[in-house]
Amino acid sequence: MAKSIIKKFKSRQIRRLLKIPDDELAPYYAYYLGEITIDDLTDMQQEKLTRYSKIWSQYLMGRTQPMILGAIMKEHDVELRQAQYDLSFAIRLHGPIDQVNKDGRRVASREFFDLLAQLAMKDKQYQVAVMARDKADHLAGLHKEEKEGFDPEDFAKPPKIVYNIQVNHNYSSSDETIELDE
Repeated sequence: MAKSIIKKFKSRQIRRLLKIPDDELAPYYAYYLGEITIDDLTDMQQEKLTRYSKIWSQYLMGRTQPMILGAIMKEHDVELRQAQYDLSFAIRLHGPIDQVNKDGRRVASREFFDLLAQLAMKDKQYQVAVMARDKADHLAGLHKEEKEGFDPEDFAKPPKIVYNIQVNHNYSSSDETIELDE
């Protein structure tokens, strides 16, 4: 579903909506959205894309930044400052890992508790199955209260009313009169 939403927009529109400046990452966004192929990138851009992908994969595996920087410097024969730039560009290109990691762990835990509940039901351990299912439902967000109706906090503040009245006082000719219905 998210892929169909992304395909609805062009990379330029997405960058504008997300307030991402036009910079050297623009061809990589276009490549990931499928607007251009790998052959449309220059040799230098292909090399950088390879570096960004390697940095991102190491970052996802949980490697520390000094480990990633050392590996990139050794493997691609770049200086420390260039490796730091590549690391920051890879993070900007692929997004922050913290929220992605948290969401991924939540989904994995939910699936684990679902599996545990099924195994407990198979072994006729109903109490364990109910507890596991409850934890899975909690991780899925099924126990969150949905707020419906009005919030009393919204009515605690007095409204601010702004009157904007435009009156045309241009009575240049004296022949024109305005008749008022009374």
